[in-house]
Amino acid sequence: MTSRNRRLLIGIIIALAAIAVTPTFADAPDESQTVSTSANTVTTSTTTTTSTMPLPPTASCPMWWSLARVVGFTDEQMPTLDRIIYRESRCDATQLNASDPNGGSVGLTQVNRFWCLPSRYYPSGYLQSVGVLDDCDDLYEPEMNLRAALALVAYSRSVGLSDWHQWAWL
Repeated sequence: MTSRNRRLLIGIIIALAAIAVTPTFADAPDESQTVSTSANTVTTSTTTTTSTMPLPPTASCPMWWSLARVVGFTDEQMPTLDRIIYRESRCDATQLNASDPNGGSVGLTQVNRFWCLPSRYYPSGYLQSVGVLDDCDDLYEPEMNLRAALALVAYSRSVGLSDWHQWAWL
């Protein structure tokens, strides 16, 4: 199995796990929950904390919220990210808009390939230079696409633009 296929499989597994454990208003746990289990003489104690913002019933792409939070999006960013994912890909990580310039826009958030192509300032591509992905095809993997979107939010902020500047239709 190639490393790309392995990463794709891991991304799918993470996405499916996120769907299975994404809380709703009805079943959202308390802010902090402690779970203890014991087997023979081994005791494991795990503390999990949930987001302060429960999954709203109006979320368009709830299956990606958990993964987006794991990647690093904040509660405040989640509603806007949800709108972007829905508008750009209808929650489908396999989407490609080939009519966009620079080789098209890819994946959940429709990151334009411009960000992973070589340029004068980033010979291996911007997203590669910041360590987000290896090549443009990684943008089809949900986790990589969300990491790339978060990197673009950080880039926009660092140059004085709005967080969501890359998605100008907002």
